[in-house]
Amino acid sequence: MRKRLILWTLMTSALVAITVWTMLGPPDQPSGLRLPSRTAAAR
Repeated sequence: MRKRLILWTLMTSALVAITVWTMLGPPDQPSGLRLPSRTAAAR
C-alpha cells in the first residue's frame, strides 16, 4: 500500500508540475517578466 501511495503522490506532483510548466512556461520566463513590472511599480 505504501508503494502505491508514494507512486500516486509522485505522479500527481509530476502532473501538477507539467501543468504549471505549460501554463507559465519555464521558470526563467516568469522571473524575467516580473522584474520590469516591479521597477515600473516602484517608479
